[in-house]
Amino acid sequence: MTKQSVHDLAQAWIDYHRLSPSEANGGQLVSAWEALDALVRDQPEVAWPIIQQLWMLDPSDRILALIAAGPVEDLLCHHGPDFIGRIEQLANQDAVVRKMLGAVWGQSRMVDDVWRRLKAVAGPSF
Repeated sequence: MTKQSVHDLAQAWIDYHRLSPSEANGGQLVSAWEALDALVRDQPEVAWPIIQQLWMLDPSDRILALIAAGPVEDLLCHHGPDFIGRIEQLANQDAVVRKMLGAVWGQSRMVDDVWRRLKAVAGPSF
């Protein structure tokens, strides 16, 4: 994906979550959510820069919580061992990332080691 397409998909994902369900119904915004969801599952290396773009575009509490409970949690459930080191590194460098990680509340299908490492670098729940 180009830098522009990463930005555009991330922006559409955020716009989808900023709107009411009736405003976001259908079209490009729903497609952005579905596209990122599929990328997280099937092409995590493509999804990762998009996920990073999300918190850079909108570090508000609401969007950070949605990122944490959505694509970040799903990424760690499906591909945690491959990504937890990168997430730890970012969390050690960036307070926004630490804060966002505090909103990953449930271990769900995450392996124990990934969950433990995540909680070690995450900020407090919000």
